[in-house]
Amino acid sequence: MISQARSNGTSVLFLEVNEAEKYFLDKFVAEGKLPNFAKLLETGVFFRTRIPDWDAGADKAWRHISPWIVWPSVYTGMNPRTHGMVGFGQDPAAIQGRCVWDVLDENGFSTGILGCLMSYPPRTRGPGRFYVPESLADDPDCFPPEARPLQEFCVFSARNYSESFSIKAFEAVRLLLRTQKSGVKLSTVWKTLKQVPAEVFRGPSIVPERAMLHSYLVWDAFKALYPAHRPAYTAVHMNHVAYMQHRYWRAAEPERFEDRLSLTDQRFFGTVAERKAYEEKFSKWVEKSFLYTDAVLGELIQLIDSNTVLLVGTALGQRPFDPANEIHNPVVRLVNEGELFAALRLAEHVVLHQMNPDVTMNFASADAAARAHELVAGLHVHAGEPLFTVQRKADQLFLELNMPRRKSKDERFTIRHDTLKDLALDFHRFIHEHPTADQSTAHHKDSGWLLAWSPGRKLEARAKVIDVTDIAPTILSLFGLPAAPWMESKNGPAFTLAR
Repeated sequence: MISQARSNGTSVLFLEVNEAEKYFLDKFVAEGKLPNFAKLLETGVFFRTRIPDWDAGADKAWRHISPWIVWPSVYTGMNPRTHGMVGFGQDPAAIQGRCVWDVLDENGFSTGILGCLMSYPPRTRGPGRFYVPESLADDPDCFPPEARPLQEFCVFSARNYSESFSIKAFEAVRLLLRTQKSGVKLSTVWKTLKQVPAEVFRGPSIVPERAMLHSYLVWDAFKALYPAHRPAYTAVHMNHVAYMQHRYWRAAEPERFEDRLSLTDQRFFGTVAERKAYEEKFSKWVEKSFLYTDAVLGELIQLIDSNTVLLVGTALGQRPFDPANEIHNPVVRLVNEGELFAALRLAEHVVLHQMNPDVTMNFASADAAARAHELVAGLHVHAGEPLFTVQRKADQLFLELNMPRRKSKDERFTIRHDTLKDLALDFHRFIHEHPTADQSTAHHKDSGWLLAWSPGRKLEARAKVIDVTDIAPTILSLFGLPAAPWMESKNGPAFTLAR
């Protein structure tokens, strides 16, 4: 069956800008700094999004709406409680239902996927044009072959984040140079290569550029892949805005935070004035991340044809959290983890660094993982406060570090165990704190947004606020397809194409 959407040439391109907060979007548009966003907001349709059944009052509620939980809801149309994904690096077979691009692929629509979260492994029944999973995929498998050099570099960089640069530098450079075969420009390669020397000579103020580099690489590759294949449905994921908001919201708007030093601040500054003088160097990085996104949007407007619907979405948002009194989340790394877990005498396992210091542990069986769950959950520094929040799915454990609070800036910690009373390990051998004052100053909230626009098609909105589970069925409707049976949307398409 040939759908009406296929016969009239409708296509969809989804730019996924993880966690980009509407507050900053509105602010920078009002200041005239985001002309392409302003154009789409004026002539497109805009929706606030929400996450069904999320309890904002739960303890550490933001952990229940992490991106690797919410984006699968966007893709599948399923509630975060029901789609089965709880941790980065989770076996993709655990996901219930199927992603929107899988449904389109099954119905004969060409697809192109680049960096979408939890999208591993690459797959198609034939219509797929390109498929490059997230950088934390199990391996660099992707297609077409010319995309592989980019994915090899991204997966290598992500998986070796905890390693010493001096140990891995040669292989990283070799892989980086090969990304030119994937369309990465020489200027982007050079910008990436000179990042570490630039940090040495220019100091900490240039360090945030690291978070931009991945988006630069991905965008170069996208501009090679998309015009060559022109899929009916395309999605590309970027994380640079989320990173900047998490780290530098306080630097961008110090007036919204208390004039007090957090526990992390106290390691580096004697006064609030010293802290503010230091953070002034980082005050523009949130803005820079939005400016870059606006430039990407401008290029997309030039790339698409009149029958393309351009979506820009965030899945969720962020709100400021004051490290002085609301959140304690300094930048740390988990190291020597093999030695730490050996002290628990766990069954044979593999540890994968996902977003260091958080890790996935793979075991040979669900029983082995269940036993390990009890042992790992017993680790603590302060009694009654687990060192890791541990979740288990089948034969996998997902660990999120809970950084203990000090009573003084020089306090040293010892890792102990609820039941292994003889266990006493030096915390600082396993948790290395960042040598700068970087820390979280924002965290997740459930309110995100979706923006839809087309250069040649008029869009008609049906609501102002939608659930994230409404997005997948809305995309299918643009191709003349009904919502899939597993999709939990109760509201129908968020918008339609005017006739």
